[in-house]
Amino acid sequence: MAEFVLVTIKVHDMSWVENYAANVPAIIRKHGGAYFAVSESIRRFEGDGPDLDSIVLLTFPSRAATEDFISDPDYAPYKAARLAATSGDMFAFTSHG
Repeated sequence: MAEFVLVTIKVHDMSWVENYAANVPAIIRKHGGAYFAVSESIRRFEGDGPDLDSIVLLTFPSRAATEDFISDPDYAPYKAARLAATSGDMFAFTSHG
């Protein structure tokens, strides 16, 4: 079953973005993943969480593919750079309808 990954990002330092954008899409594709949506145009209708700079929605063919991407050693330095310069959340979920 396909799995979606939702990432919410509040950027504190932009130094990681160019290198991440140049390299991570290929690692995502290596695991059968794809960007479904990326946006910096965010409107809040409910809730009182932090203001966000961007939201990313990825899709992977399976839970195993998602886990393989997240734990891929090639992704590790880009993930570390993103985590050091941002705050936010990452969620994985499947759709039931």
